[in-house]
Amino acid sequence: MKITDVRTVLLTAPYGIEGTHTRRRSAAFVEVETDEGVIGIGETYAGVYVPELVPGIVELYKQVLVGRDVNPTRLYRDCYWVTGYCGRTGLTVMVLAGIECALWDALGKHRDAPLHELLGGAVHDRLPLYASGGVPTLSRDQLAAQAAQARTDGYRGFKMRANPVAYQPGIEAERVALVREALGPDMLLAVDAVQSLNTRPWSIKQVLRLLDALAPYDLAWAEEFLPPLDPEPYAELRGRTSTPISGGEGITTAAVFEQWLRAGAFDIAQPDPTIIGGIGEARRACEAAAAHHVQVAMHVWGSAPTITANYHLGFTQSNCVMLERPVMGNPLETEMLAEPLDVQDGHVSPPRAPGLGAVLTDEIKARFPYEPGSASMFG
Repeated sequence: MKITDVRTVLLTAPYGIEGTHTRRRSAAFVEVETDEGVIGIGETYAGVYVPELVPGIVELYKQVLVGRDVNPTRLYRDCYWVTGYCGRTGLTVMVLAGIECALWDALGKHRDAPLHELLGGAVHDRLPLYASGGVPTLSRDQLAAQAAQARTDGYRGFKMRANPVAYQPGIEAERVALVREALGPDMLLAVDAVQSLNTRPWSIKQVLRLLDALAPYDLAWAEEFLPPLDPEPYAELRGRTSTPISGGEGITTAAVFEQWLRAGAFDIAQPDPTIIGGIGEARRACEAAAAHHVQVAMHVWGSAPTITANYHLGFTQSNCVMLERPVMGNPLETEMLAEPLDVQDGHVSPPRAPGLGAVLTDEIKARFPYEPGSASMFG
């Protein structure tokens, strides 16, 4: 099965509820077409932030791909070294992630097998889901209602966001208290501080003060409470707090991920195939985490191809303990699924559809045309 074309599809979908930081959200997908009529679909998380930069990078890699057999591992390596001098990490690798995921999707569709089978098979019968939302622009009533809905819907946990650009321990403690009350004492609660978006990120001293303020609410983990620039402060923070520290979503290669693990940066690692370079690199990151006795909770904040790529991989990793499910309201999370996720009692079973289990039909393309200016720097 040989590749005949590689192309980018940009879409814009309505997003969120009144008060959400953005009411529309861009996305970038890659289609890999083959001579047997199979079309693989992948997503790059770069499409949320810089969608209009994606097509040019895809065209660069297309020169390496057209006419080649669909072999995700070999083609990732060959594409990676095309930009080896100017793009060993960062945006080019994030775009390559969408291509690599599309290659795996095409291979799975060709073999009529779900991705987790191609990766060696699921090692979990099911995994717990946590609802992910709670953006800081929501009112307190909206935040409490969203958390209460997550409980009603049977999720095993809920993750909310702190305000990433304002250091306000008292206000954050009040908002976390509202969510804890809505969830009850037994449901997992995590907070994401998204310090990758803060031009003046918090210091360790500030983070410790904030974690002290949040201590009464029994956090399952504190996510990206420091900027994702240096693993050493993360390791120091871990040594000075009992709250589990998580991160890693913005790391774009497995080699760099392993450096952070060697430094002791994480209690919980959060790779994402649509960021780190694809399924293969994300699998290497998960395996490195296991070697360092670190649990994994896959990062998921995209459309259906992002959800399914992460879920398939998570099911093949023995150290994956939980999966993220965005609940901010994005139709591309559900309408691009080949079949609905099998969720019972707050747990999801391995996806069964071939490949990633995602579709990108002409009808979807027509319903959600790309709107210039729909990118969001806040995700």
